[in-house]
Amino acid sequence: MRRLGHFLHIARSGVMIVKLSIKRPPRIGTRVLGPDGRIIGKVVDIIGPVRAPYAVVKPVRRDLKLSRGTTLFMR
Repeated sequence: MRRLGHFLHIARSGVMIVKLSIKRPPRIGTRVLGPDGRIIGKVVDIIGPVRAPYAVVKPVRRDLKLSRGTTLFMR
């Protein structure tokens, strides 16, 4: 389990936006884990500038409750 980045917000379309804190962006389809180690979604896109990218994560459930700044991990 490696750190992915910090949760920012949920977009109108229902996807989560994550500010990456790693040098190389993850591959599309990478599983995203919450602080408790449970799978909360998967990476569907990488957006933003090359020097400061963001991951677009499709959640597995609609009722996720994450606060801004929560550290997310990848597997």
